[in-house]
Amino acid sequence: MTATAIIAEDELILRTELKTALAHAWPELEIIGEFGDGISAAQSLNQLKPDFAFLDVRMPGLSGIDVARLSVHKAHIIFLTAYNEYAVDAFEQGAVDYLLKPIDMTRLALTVQRMKEKLSSAASDMSGLTVENRKSALRWIQASHANQIKFIDINEVLAFRADAKYTKVETAQFAAHIRTTIKDLMSQLNPEQFWQISRSAIIQLGAIDSVKRVDGGLSLRMRHSDEWLPVSQAYQYQFRQM
Repeated sequence: MTATAIIAEDELILRTELKTALAHAWPELEIIGEFGDGISAAQSLNQLKPDFAFLDVRMPGLSGIDVARLSVHKAHIIFLTAYNEYAVDAFEQGAVDYLLKPIDMTRLALTVQRMKEKLSSAASDMSGLTVENRKSALRWIQASHANQIKFIDINEVLAFRADAKYTKVETAQFAAHIRTTIKDLMSQLNPEQFWQISRSAIIQLGAIDSVKRVDGGLSLRMRHSDEWLPVSQAYQYQFRQM
């Protein structure tokens, strides 16, 4: 019997690297789906019925943790993460393994061994998985502004926007720049205060002026700007809850 798997990772380069690495570590494993967001990954569990699911812990739409909770007895789970803080919780709930990014081939070989051992058994019920973020939410931003280093209270930040090699930190008074990526920033922010709306933007909920539908999609305007920011499809679910 040919083993099958899906890969859910929002970074195309990392997704491709993992697929290539798996082709070397387990040539017989068939990758039957690749996804860049959690909603598509969750849907694929019912549609494609893979034996295994590689899930990035932090993805648009639904996190890998959310998808794992929905995967009750549907697929064996391997988490992809930049941090090992999820390992204990994941193993206790029945995850096959977790892989730290970037992927190490020696470590992947161990994962493949564990996958093969699980192939003949039923997938676990991970609906009870609870993962606490052991890192406290970011409270201050240290950013460059006009040849100075500014210390910005997180509550003063209205939006974060990707800007070439930097991320622009927008406040009501000025804009500064940091080197942290949008994806890494989101993992450090309070999700009840900040929402990611696209691959290139995070906004503070309290700074939204208005939201409107445009050609079947959503756009929003911040209090400090006349510009309308598009909300990517993978993030629109958040606004249906408002």
